[in-house]
Order: sequence, then C-alpha cells, then structure tokens
Amino acid sequence: MTLKNYYASIAIVEVNPGETISIESISVTKTECTLSGAWTFPISEKQSIASVLQGKIILSLEGQGLLTKSMPGSDFSFIEVNAFLQEAKRAAVDATNSFEIFRAEDEKKRKKMVAPTFFNWPDNLDLNQSSSYLESIGKMSVPSSTPIEMKRVLAAARLVKFLIDMWQRDEQERNNRRYVAGTEAEITILPEVWLKKFATL
Repeated sequence: MTLKNYYASIAIVEVNPGETISIESISVTKTECTLSGAWTFPISEKQSIASVLQGKIILSLEGQGLLTKSMPGSDFSFIEVNAFLQEAKRAAVDATNSFEIFRAEDEKKRKKMVAPTFFNWPDNLDLNQSSSYLESIGKMSVPSSTPIEMKRVLAAARLVKFLIDMWQRDEQERNNRRYVAGTEAEITILPEVWLKKFATL
C-alpha cells in the first residue's frame, strides 16, 4: 500500500477568465475528510497559485482547458467527479452481489443475515450545480456569509467532501463484512480512479 492510500489532497478550482482563480482544498485521510483551505488569487499571481496547487489532484469547475490556459507551463493532474461516481456505484453493486452469493451458498443458515447498505450513488453530477444537489438532500450548500466569488467553489467542495464521506462509509461496510470485500481487502480513502492520478504528480 502506498502513502497515497493514507493521505490525499484535492483542489477544487474555479477560473474567472482574466480576473481571479478561486481554490478550495480538501484533505483526506483514513479517519477524516476536511475542507482545509480557501484562496482567491488574481490570475497574475501565478507563483502563488502554483504553490497552492502543488501536490494536489485537481477538479476544475470549467474543465481542464481554462485552467491550463491560465497557467501555461504547469503540469496538473486532473480528476473528474463522474469517474468517481461510476467506480463507487460499481463497487456497491459488486459488494451487494457478493453478499447475495454468500447468503445463497447456505440459505438455510444465512437467510436472516442483514444485507449490507450502501449509498445510492447518482449516475452523474455537475459540480456547477452543487448547491442544488446539496439542498435536494437536505444539506446546506454554503454559509450565508460566504463571499460571492467563493460560493460556487465552496459548494462544489462541500459536495465532494460529502461524496468522499459516503465512499469511506461504503468502504467500512465492505471491510466489516469480509465475505463482501474479500479477506485481503483494504480500505481505500478514495476510489482507485482518483488515487492513481497521484502517480502523475
């Protein structure tokens, strides 16, 4: 297991063309996921922006192109939220199927076993609509005091934090039931599709 299975740093980035770049960072460990920093820089402050983004995998609200164009010469490692969702949904389905197979192997003895419960993962999400999604599940998108230039990026960061929390909850459920995940299973702090992006940093 590599260090990246124990700690990860993610940057949510919003580019306001010709003006500013807003950043929210998320720190992830095996025990917690926290919003760990917030910045807004004029686009001209490229050294400061690069310093904050160093060592982080990046979710850009406008896609990769605008940030790459705004920071020429930088070598970023980008991730996508829908790749996360696809892996999380597939893992939940696989674990549920493993449980059903295990129970069916000795249905008489195991018929009263309680099935594992996993988060109902959506097929896709648009991080630019994070406020609407958070409010639809009864969660606050951003505090009312949030500066206007940070509202969209903070809402996206809060949604990503929620998704990571749900992934880790699902992982714990799989780990608690060895027949679901396998005896050699290890809890990962993020889906593999995101973890492998650290190899390019």
